[in-house]
Amino acid sequence: MNYDPTRRRTGKVAVYTKIFQIILILFAFFVVVMLFFAFRQKPSIDYSKSDFVQVKEPSDDAPVVVFETTEGTFKAVLFEDEAPEYCEYFVELVEDGYFNDTYVCAVLKAENGDEAGFIGGSKTEDGLSNEDTNTKMTSIEISGNLLPIKGAIGSLVKQRGFFSKAKAGSVFTIINDVVDVAELEDSVKDKEDSNGLSKVTEMFSTYGGAPNFLQQYTIFAQVYDGWDTIEKISSMEIVDEEKSDEDEDKNYSPKEEVKFTKVYMSTYGENKENGYIIPEHTENQPSDPNDNSDGGEG
Repeated sequence: MNYDPTRRRTGKVAVYTKIFQIILILFAFFVVVMLFFAFRQKPSIDYSKSDFVQVKEPSDDAPVVVFETTEGTFKAVLFEDEAPEYCEYFVELVEDGYFNDTYVCAVLKAENGDEAGFIGGSKTEDGLSNEDTNTKMTSIEISGNLLPIKGAIGSLVKQRGFFSKAKAGSVFTIINDVVDVAELEDSVKDKEDSNGLSKVTEMFSTYGGAPNFLQQYTIFAQVYDGWDTIEKISSMEIVDEEKSDEDEDKNYSPKEEVKFTKVYMSTYGENKENGYIIPEHTENQPSDPNDNSDGGEG
């Protein structure tokens, strides 16, 4: 065996080199993690400059999606300038007939029992994907001109895993009204209005909605017609009505099957016979039960 006088010395250098390499790898990993969380943070939006297009009557050529369901019809205008990537994806699905015969897979309830809305566009009654489910997802698009007020339609698919980000998918959520105006106003009372927080508060106070969904969903459309259908579906009992929300096996599907029988694209000019109406928050509604100013059909 040949003797190598540098063997021991070389071994020490190798050990030190490995330690140095490990330190570099750990440092690089730390930088990547920090950058990940930096870019993962929701964008800060200056709402003082927002133009809340949801509450403005659209032009006649504005794209409208018509949802015909087993419980009635409702219509919504799409905001292609605010969520271009998702709107392009959504319109493709509509034009391919993807949403025909899909289900309302969940009816959402707030902690106090208020009707928070419902999730639709699922190929299955329970919301689980199958071989027919479109699993493409787009990045979340947040616009300062759109809020999760009552009737807003958004999409959110939560990815599992530490390094995953929430994205928008083929199922969509129609948001109902669960806002507590007094609590909302109290929560912002002593805060500095440097980013137009007062404008946001005023919008939710007037039109209701779900403030806790703010900057979480890709909001891409706004219901303006067919409010009776929205209310009817939102108020349905779910399969596991009595189970706690903490129960992982709780089934939020409506007890009575609700399907989208036909979903198709049109324009506002062709679908404005009932006007462009977004009802005010329930606390602002007249008490007269015969008042029909909330835009409900029939």
